[in-house]
Amino acid sequence: MVAGANRVRELREARGLSQLELAARSRLSRQSLGAIEAGRATPAVDVALRLAAVLEAPVEALFSAPEEPPLEVDLPSPRAGPRVTLAHIGDRWVALPLSGDEARQPADGLLGPVRGRRASAQLLRARSELRDTIVLAGCATGLSLLCQRLNLGHGPGRFRWVPCSSAAALRALSGGFAHVAGVHDEVVAAAHGRSSGRAVVTLARWEAGLLTRHADAGRLGDVAALAAPGVRLVLREAGAGARRLLERHARAAGVPLTRRLPTPLVESGHLEVARAIATGAADAGVATRDAALAFGLRFVPLAEERFDLVLPSALLDDARLARLFEGLSSRAMRADLAALGYDVRETGRRDEGATRRG
Repeated sequence: MVAGANRVRELREARGLSQLELAARSRLSRQSLGAIEAGRATPAVDVALRLAAVLEAPVEALFSAPEEPPLEVDLPSPRAGPRVTLAHIGDRWVALPLSGDEARQPADGLLGPVRGRRASAQLLRARSELRDTIVLAGCATGLSLLCQRLNLGHGPGRFRWVPCSSAAALRALSGGFAHVAGVHDEVVAAAHGRSSGRAVVTLARWEAGLLTRHADAGRLGDVAALAAPGVRLVLREAGAGARRLLERHARAAGVPLTRRLPTPLVESGHLEVARAIATGAADAGVATRDAALAFGLRFVPLAEERFDLVLPSALLDDARLARLFEGLSSRAMRADLAALGYDVRETGRRDEGATRRG
C-alpha cells in the first residue's frame, strides 16, 4: 500500500461522519487520520482494516491507486506477448516481453494491439517506479544474481535482466532496448567501447566447456567423442559465443556438426543448455561452469573468457549505475560469483581507455 490519493475523506463525508468521529471509532488520533486523508501517511494494514470496517467499504475501495493512463511504447519485435516489463531508455519508453522463465516475473504492463513495433501499454505499476528501471542484457547468470541482490536492497534503481546472447545484447544496446550489454568477447567489447563513446566494465572471468552427465564421462570425454552415433547435442542459438566455441573445437576434432545435426535441439541460454542435459533431453552441449554447477553436471573446460559490461559513458554518472557498480564490487557479490565458479579478480575493473577514446 502506498501513500497518495485515497477515498477515505470522500466516504467519511458520504456517511456524515466528522474527522473526529471517524478517528475515534477507528482508534486513531485526529492528526493521524488527517495525514492519511491528505495522502501524507501510509496506513498500516490493521489501521486500513479498521477504517474500512467503520466506513463499511472494502480496503481496495479506500486505497486503490488511481489507474495510470496507457503508455505508448516501442517494441524490440512485432511478435510480443501481452505481458511486458517497461523501461525508459534515452527519450522513449520500451516494452520487453516476459517469455520463458521470465514469465514468472510480475508484469509492469499489458500490451494492447501491436502496430508494427509500437503499442499502447496498460500500466500495472506506477510510472514513477518504471522510470527507475535499468535493463541489463546478456547471457551471464551472474547478471541475474546482481540484479536480484540490488533489488533486495535500498537505493536508486530497479534492475531487470534480459537473458540473451552477446550479439543480441549489443543489438539491444544499439537499438535503445537496454542500458547495459553483457559481452563475453574481449575484442568485441573493447571495440564497442573505443568506437562509440561507451565504457567497458568487467563482470568477471569464466570458463566455458563441454557439459555432460557424470554417468557419461566414459563415453563423452571430449569434443571428439561427440561424433559417436547416437550422441544427442544441444546447441546455443546461431551467433552465440558458446555455439562458436563448440563449432571451433568440433572443426579441430573433425566432428561434422552440420551434417550430423539436421534438426538439432537449440536453447537460448547457458542454464537452458544445462537443463536440457540434466533432464535427459540431450547428452552434451557447451555452456559455462556456473551452469554445470547449478545442475550438478560434469564440466570439461574448453576456454576461459572475460565477461564485460558495455554501456554509454554518459551513464557512468547516473546514480542507478553508480549503485550497480558499487554492488558489483561488494564483498558479498564477489563471494557469491566466486562460489558459482567465476574468477572475480578483475570484477569491477573499468576500461578507462575505451571510455576516453569513445
